[in-house]
Amino acid sequence: MTTQPQKLYSAEFVSLIFILFFGFCNMSVFYSFYSYLERLGISAEWRGIVVGLEPMTAFFLRPAVGVFIHAGNAMGFLRFSMILLAMILCDYTVTDSLPGLILLRICHGAAFVTLVSAGVALLVHFIPREKSAQGFGVMSLASLIPYAVAPMLTEIALRHFRNEALIYAMVSIMAVPGIVLIYAVGPRIRKMLAKMDPGYLQRPAIGHLWQNIRRVPVILILIMNLLVFFTYATVFYFIKSFLVVQGIGQDVGIFFAVSMGVMIVIRTGFGRLMDSGNKFRTLGGMALFLAAVCALLPWVDSLLKLFSAAVCYGMAMGGILPLLNSVMFEFSSRQFQGINSNLMLFMMDAGFFLCPVIMGTILASGGSYTLLFLICSGTTLVLMGLLAGLSRWQSVHADLPDEKG
Repeated sequence: MTTQPQKLYSAEFVSLIFILFFGFCNMSVFYSFYSYLERLGISAEWRGIVVGLEPMTAFFLRPAVGVFIHAGNAMGFLRFSMILLAMILCDYTVTDSLPGLILLRICHGAAFVTLVSAGVALLVHFIPREKSAQGFGVMSLASLIPYAVAPMLTEIALRHFRNEALIYAMVSIMAVPGIVLIYAVGPRIRKMLAKMDPGYLQRPAIGHLWQNIRRVPVILILIMNLLVFFTYATVFYFIKSFLVVQGIGQDVGIFFAVSMGVMIVIRTGFGRLMDSGNKFRTLGGMALFLAAVCALLPWVDSLLKLFSAAVCYGMAMGGILPLLNSVMFEFSSRQFQGINSNLMLFMMDAGFFLCPVIMGTILASGGSYTLLFLICSGTTLVLMGLLAGLSRWQSVHADLPDEKG
């Protein structure tokens, strides 16, 4: 059996990070998609559903895709999905009807979930267990950097092109370096995988999969990840519309740039500290801080308050997500690290799907943005309760034989 890697920043790890980065560039421009649908004349009852169709597709496909894709076949899926994503992005320029957008969003979700699942299935095999918080923190940069830069650049571009669909199509060019890198690094990755235990290069038995999913830590961590991403998606999809109501909608790019920038600093500068400290205690503190930030968001009505909220939001999210992934990684056996990491992404899909549908329905029914942010504050407090339950479970089972298999 192969041992866990000792070095984090290997050529394979860094290359896969960049491949995912180019894939996430296509998603980061869709922060304004709800507003774009409004401009197209799509009814309020359908906007949240259309926005949520992409993550909804990923939500339903991720379990099957995450199990079917493994280290042995992931490179082929990376190539296919990256090419498909580029084609789908261009289709937004010729699709403006409700049926067409529904079909396009479903295809978009299928391509994206395949890309990310394949990338994660490979990446986890290049992360040392004792550096898991650092590893997942660096992995998250693949999505954070595009989300930090794209909204501000998109807002600038919209002043000239005044067409979101054209922006979506222009971003498809980012798939080109991703495809080139996949072909360039493919032989090296396959050579490294050939040294692994053959059991890691094939799909686990269904019975073993079910046994893994039923474990209490896995269930609790997955629910916590869902709650975090429900909050994350609420801010992502509705912050622009909220700021427009507050009279500072033109500054939404600043919020994304600052918050994502702070997340990047936290995940790159404090990863080693998160690995060495008490992860449960740190998670609890950050969850409480996030709950307070969400509760105070409705009072943001000036550029100074927006900047402060972005910094605080970035600090909280900067630590919560890599820590949750790190905890899941450490609770998982080697065989299921890739599958459980993809299940975490499944919860991300669920959050991004449920959020626009539920929150969009609340807004369409006369609810306020204040209510949306207070709901997020409440869900974050629930996360703290689940974290306490996981900590108690660990203390009870600390002296029992290792269940990770």
